[in-house]
Amino acid sequence: MLGADLALSDHRLFCYILNMTNYADDAEALFRDFALRHSFTIEKVDEPNVELMMRVPPQPGLSLELALGLQNNDELNVGFGEFWSYFFPYESKRQLVSDALDAFVVRDCRLAIHTQLDGVVKRVLEQRFNGAWQPIYTAFARIEVPFLGTTTSYVLNEGARSR
Repeated sequence: MLGADLALSDHRLFCYILNMTNYADDAEALFRDFALRHSFTIEKVDEPNVELMMRVPPQPGLSLELALGLQNNDELNVGFGEFWSYFFPYESKRQLVSDALDAFVVRDCRLAIHTQLDGVVKRVLEQRFNGAWQPIYTAFARIEVPFLGTTTSYVLNEGARSR
């Protein structure tokens, strides 16, 4: 326990020395506000390798577990299933992440999983704007071969409540 406390203290000292903003408190408020807006249970997880890790378990209105975090001082993270994202810098991505989380709850945000030869090529987080799906984050897994067929499957919040 002492080692984790020292690591966190060292990180805060590092931010202070470099005159960097520590976004951990604001990120926690962002995630707790999201949970409150949707009446979700959320819990803080002790994870010594990141500044903040929170978990939103499956529950009425949410069909899968969300992992929400902050690492490297300014990277907001959203994860579920085999998807993990790095939204940075914090200040310019904060609203995007907040909007995407709210959209995911009502099925206006989804994960598109592109596969070739039974392997994932990329995962694309898409959000619906004016009726059209737009990519807001892409995580590449391996090189996509242009002349091979690609299959796309989707992960959505199956527990979405009606609007």
